[in-house]
Amino acid sequence: MNYLKNFMIISLCTLIISGIAVAAEDKFSDFKASGDAVWGDRDNLDKLKTCLAAYEKAIGIQPNDQVILSRLSIGYYWFGNLHPGKANRQIRMDAYLKGIAYAEKLTAINPKSAPGIFWNATNNASYCNERGFMKSAMNVSTIKAQALEVMEIDRYYYRGGPQRLLGRIYWGTPRYFRKKGESLEAGADLIKDAISKYPNFTLSYIFLGDIYWEMSEKKLAQQTFEKVFTIPENALPEFMAENRRDRITAKEKLKEYFGL
Repeated sequence: MNYLKNFMIISLCTLIISGIAVAAEDKFSDFKASGDAVWGDRDNLDKLKTCLAAYEKAIGIQPNDQVILSRLSIGYYWFGNLHPGKANRQIRMDAYLKGIAYAEKLTAINPKSAPGIFWNATNNASYCNERGFMKSAMNVSTIKAQALEVMEIDRYYYRGGPQRLLGRIYWGTPRYFRKKGESLEAGADLIKDAISKYPNFTLSYIFLGDIYWEMSEKKLAQQTFEKVFTIPENALPEFMAENRRDRITAKEKLKEYFGL
């Protein structure tokens, strides 16, 4: 009799635990689906907020989901960038720090995670830029090393992300601080390498145009910024948000540099 009673209790407990697990899985799927539904509109601040909130609820249920961790790191980078102006400086810094934290969770799971390393470096570069020149100078070697590490793991991650990051660092570093092999020409070559593999990723043209302008190659700079408008918005469906953002940036560059 006691045996039967114990068996029934164990069976009941197993059913309850299974039910809880299924319910948690269902909630995770619902939260993930809610985030996924607006991820493509991450260039819209309100939709990005909705996306991040959903993903954070999902990651609370499955903390090791690497896709969501990656998107949270990317998402907080976007969140910071969508708060321009001096008044929003602290909001940007807090967002980049959150992006770093999620990237670190990725590399804790997989030390060779290209998304984890890359978005750690990208958020860190933006955070250091907000903190000022000294903070940037103190961390630039680490950020460059991370970009090179990503190139070894997945050379063209994020459609040439590490090349653009290095090229941007070379562009943003004062000439007297640039090391051997880190010239503007070297930066341009890196970004052209990214373009050779993924010619429809518009951010590469924004960064390359800035380098050409710094090199006093004004005609090339103008042509490079204008190239953005020749690429259909849906050329890379998963990066339509980036394309929309870069079209706005290209217009601003053409107005700033050329009065167009």
